[in-house]
Amino acid sequence: MGLFQNRNEAAHELSRLLTFLKPENPIVLGLANGGVPIAEIVAKSLEAPLDVMIAERLHAPKAPTHVVGAVDEHGRISMIRSSARWHHLTSQQMVGPAREVFRGLQRRRGALRAILPEMEVRDRTVIVVSQGVVSGAKMLGAIASVRDRGARKVVAAAPAGAGEATWQLQDAADLVVIPHRPTKFKGVEAFYQEYSEVNDETVLNIVERWVRERPQEEVGVQTIVMKLTNEQGHLLACEVDLPPGTTRDSGPYPVVVFAHGFESDGRNRRTVPISHRLAKRGIIGVRANFTGHGRSEGELGEATEARMAGDLAHVLSAVRHLSEVDSERIGLVGSASGAAIVLKLASSEPGVRGIVVRGPMIGGELELAAAVRPATLLVYAEQDEPFASDARRKADILASTHQVLEIPDSTRLFNDAISLEMMVGASVDWIIDHVGSVPAAEVMVDETDEEPATP
Repeated sequence: MGLFQNRNEAAHELSRLLTFLKPENPIVLGLANGGVPIAEIVAKSLEAPLDVMIAERLHAPKAPTHVVGAVDEHGRISMIRSSARWHHLTSQQMVGPAREVFRGLQRRRGALRAILPEMEVRDRTVIVVSQGVVSGAKMLGAIASVRDRGARKVVAAAPAGAGEATWQLQDAADLVVIPHRPTKFKGVEAFYQEYSEVNDETVLNIVERWVRERPQEEVGVQTIVMKLTNEQGHLLACEVDLPPGTTRDSGPYPVVVFAHGFESDGRNRRTVPISHRLAKRGIIGVRANFTGHGRSEGELGEATEARMAGDLAHVLSAVRHLSEVDSERIGLVGSASGAAIVLKLASSEPGVRGIVVRGPMIGGELELAAAVRPATLLVYAEQDEPFASDARRKADILASTHQVLEIPDSTRLFNDAISLEMMVGASVDWIIDHVGSVPAAEVMVDETDEEPATP
């Protein structure tokens, strides 16, 4: 016999147990799909905003019944430490399998976010709601995701859960509210006398109704133009993405300066989403436009590598003296020829804590990265030859603080939506880990070395 008549009964019991969090003005985040109907009732009870998290479990390649982690709607991979250790797997090894799962997540995310934009969780209490904890992988992935996005407090909540999986959440979440933990666990459907699968259409109906009845206003990223005069007297136009709510007296914030390649600009479709996502997490993004590029003055022919390097140094010097900027927490992101420029500049610039460079590479980036001290991520596409082959041969020349990430089945410009999202997500994670103030990107859970439970 089930613990609850249906999800409605379970949701009302869970709501009563979460009432004490109401003064914290929490955000209620329902795990799609079954957690969303429960999250809706919890959000109503707490008079809190509702959001949805789409995630899927990842299974061990050689043991498809064993759950080793999860991937969320941004392509972010989180691993269950004991399961990963048992199968000798790392998050890097799961990029390929995650990509396959991610295709479906992207389709579902597009339909959802057209109705319900993702909420800003920075400095908020977030209650992650599931219909029941089985392996705990999806819940762990959701917790890791909202922590990465700057949540102040994360609460894992479900009407019931398997004892072992529930125990795993204690280290990941600030608080776990799961009232029923049966010793004999037969699957989440056993929690309910009336159980049926929740499909995507039901989830969309719930969020449509929610948005229709409770229109919400969200403060977005502010973008301003900053103009600087370089050594040649040309005006350099830089677009600055400010965190929501930034004022003259706020901060200081970490800052990331972006360096584009030749014949590109600061509005590159691979740069803007990284900068905006970082701004939502409290990091200022400065998208520089070099001489002769974008809205900056000068001729394209003047933009030699030396001139672009001088422009970047000039921008960085001006940015670090802004009162809103924390000059001890600086990140650099470079692409194409901008990657080499960033790596050459990083060695002489104080306060640089993290670097991301991405393809297409022009050659020599691995050797340049090996010479810099700040933690560096080199992101490239599987089809970005000859760099891809070079990276596979020479990755061991890098320091232990550095990392090479290959995006599988992708072209050198990350033109498809999945490659783009995985590149953006990895770049944001790296900058937040090394420049921002939020916890580490990958949440790993300590357990005993025993065989993982099957889903």
